[in-house]
Amino acid sequence: MKHVLRWFLPFWKLRRKGMGFLLLITTLAIAAKTIYPYIFKFVIDHLTRDIHYDSILTWVWIILGVGLVREITQWLLPATRYFMNMGIGMDIRLNYFHEIMKKDHTFFGRHRTGDLTTRLTDDIDGDLKIAWYAASGILRPVEAFLTLGFSITLMLSLNWRLTLIAVAPFPVIIWIITKTEHIQQRAYSLRQKKTSETVDVLESTFSGIRIVVGYVAEKAQGKIFRRVMKERVNAEEKVVLIRSFLESLGAMINQVGLVIILFVGGFFVQQGRMSLGEFYAFVAYLSGMTETIWTISWFFVSTKMVEASISRLEQLEQFSDAEYGHARPGQSAPSISIDGASFIFPDSREPIFQDISFTVHPGEIAAVTGSVGCGKTTLLNLATGFYPAATGDVRLGDIPPRQMERETLASLIGYVPQEVVLFTGSVRENILMGRNLDEATVLKALKLAAADTEFTLDTVLQQGGVGLSGGQKARVALARALVHDPKILIMDDITSALDAKTEGILWQRLRENSTNRAVLVTTHREATAKQANKIIWLDQGKIRDICSHGELLEKYAEYRHLFAKP
Repeated sequence: MKHVLRWFLPFWKLRRKGMGFLLLITTLAIAAKTIYPYIFKFVIDHLTRDIHYDSILTWVWIILGVGLVREITQWLLPATRYFMNMGIGMDIRLNYFHEIMKKDHTFFGRHRTGDLTTRLTDDIDGDLKIAWYAASGILRPVEAFLTLGFSITLMLSLNWRLTLIAVAPFPVIIWIITKTEHIQQRAYSLRQKKTSETVDVLESTFSGIRIVVGYVAEKAQGKIFRRVMKERVNAEEKVVLIRSFLESLGAMINQVGLVIILFVGGFFVQQGRMSLGEFYAFVAYLSGMTETIWTISWFFVSTKMVEASISRLEQLEQFSDAEYGHARPGQSAPSISIDGASFIFPDSREPIFQDISFTVHPGEIAAVTGSVGCGKTTLLNLATGFYPAATGDVRLGDIPPRQMERETLASLIGYVPQEVVLFTGSVRENILMGRNLDEATVLKALKLAAADTEFTLDTVLQQGGVGLSGGQKARVALARALVHDPKILIMDDITSALDAKTEGILWQRLRENSTNRAVLVTTHREATAKQANKIIWLDQGKIRDICSHGELLEKYAEYRHLFAKP
């Protein structure tokens, strides 16, 4: 529990005023709630004696005043808790969103998009999860302890003997709680596990819907989803049954306590050792005390559940942040220089490539080619600084990418990945990505990417570019990379989905606009290879040769096979 409270502490500090107001409202609400039976005790006692109109009228006004305070606070309390839940949930989500944005390549290699999405949504906003616990969860036991404290104090002031009898069943309730806590925790943990499995199945089905439809596998996926849903329903039913049984058992024990109070309290009233109003107050206090015990019990169970979600968020912090420096390159266009570089993925034993050396000068177009899986995309990630070299040296100009400021590096490089990512919004928004550039600049980038005849800046795109061809997606992404006029352009096989005519127009425009820009591109297409000043041929993790496309065709039969049509 200490671990959970320490984790929440920074977020509570950010909302200290709101949490203080909530604590004040909670105290006021419980005070008004618990004082109510005590006031009725005086009214009842006055009714059983000589009635004085002025006295009765005074107590009526007191009841109305306290009742008004009670109703206002009972309405205000859940509303303010809900608002605080949302506020702290937003703080937590933003904190971990920025945390993720700072991570290096090892982090994104080990976490699926769906997994990260679940951690920042369901683990925070789900039923009885982190956001709920931040205000509602932590203040409910505070409310329960205040209720117990106020109630027992007032009961002791009325009759200490009957108070001891009234709280006698509490040890039995506490014993039941301690014996069943692990059963509750196991049931709720199973429910969360089955919920996660449901999300996983939905994510995989919808993200791969084309494969499902293409293989006519709708019934098979339906069976999988039905099985997972059945397991989830069983887990949900188990939670309901356990909770209902424990609540019923608590209510039964409470009823036994009430019967005891009725007999003993009634005897005290008959003996004159207790007034009828005091007897009423005792019954009222006892009726609401068992629920507070279960609230405290549930607090410990929910803390364990929330701790599991917190652990999932803390796992995100275990990965190193991407480290960048503060260097800034000069005004002249830099070259791309890689000297003796090798790279190996964290979970792999064999390097993707090793002892790679080449230079791409400003005004030069270099194409990286080779068989599938030879490391072309990894090499581009090395040049952009996204991946760090295991050995060797990578420089843009005379500065390693990771020693530059992130903003400087981003403005220096225009990068188009092989897996194009488009966002819901207009073409203009997808190209600008929050950058403050005028419309003429955006139109120029769209024309340079050979997409000006297919899109207007106000054309609305769906997430992922649904409805666009692969070539259209690639050219919108290329316009995004070109709009800030980068000094280095890196493209990962973007011409693979273009027809010959569009590819020719694209390269003509890129050549005219890249006379002082270093261009590095990967390709499997001969038309693109012909556009390059030199070819960097990767073969079995090493550079086989670097020269022009024509020279490689003449020298190597294996190279000719790379472009041979089936």
